[in-house]
Amino acid sequence: MQSNRPAELIRFLLDCQALKFGDFTLKSGAKSPFFIDLGNIRTGRQLDILGDFMAAAIQAHFPDTTIIFGPAYKGIALAVAAATSYWRMSGRDLGVVFDRKEAKAHGEGGSYIGVQPTSSDRVLLIDDVLTSGLTKREGIDSLRRTFGVASADILVIVDRRSKAGAADDDLQFSSLLDIRALIECLAETGDARAELIQKWWETA
Repeated sequence: MQSNRPAELIRFLLDCQALKFGDFTLKSGAKSPFFIDLGNIRTGRQLDILGDFMAAAIQAHFPDTTIIFGPAYKGIALAVAAATSYWRMSGRDLGVVFDRKEAKAHGEGGSYIGVQPTSSDRVLLIDDVLTSGLTKREGIDSLRRTFGVASADILVIVDRRSKAGAADDDLQFSSLLDIRALIECLAETGDARAELIQKWWETA
């Protein structure tokens, strides 16, 4: 499930330098002709624009959402931006919850901050990119163990998996942008980088 505004989102990510082209070495050690860093979306205006993209996806695909979960760390700002934009767009006030990397023993304590989900809530996990899906599964599993959450969905900004990576993963989620859409948008504008990314998508 993907947003119908990939070209607009690509231009936005390029303007923010959240999407870069070149020769990059990923955390895994693998090479990539592109790099995605949503940490470069770091001003109020930029977060507001990205929030609108996410809110539109929530309205179209996850209208039953009651709480947005932003996993630490980048997911925190994304969840806040999405909930704020969704309130402005729809008039529905969604709860927001995020986690800590380490549980806090003093003050409010615990591993989660914000609205505490219940078994009747429909939670939407929002995060920056999907590579293997492991952290998303862990986030959903933790919500189920901690709060008894029964219904949870996943929305990522970019699905950056290769063809092989996608074939090996049965995770159910939605993305605003995936690599195939990136290739198509670049090809439509005659951008030669479309071929480089197509080759990476097929062989990585």
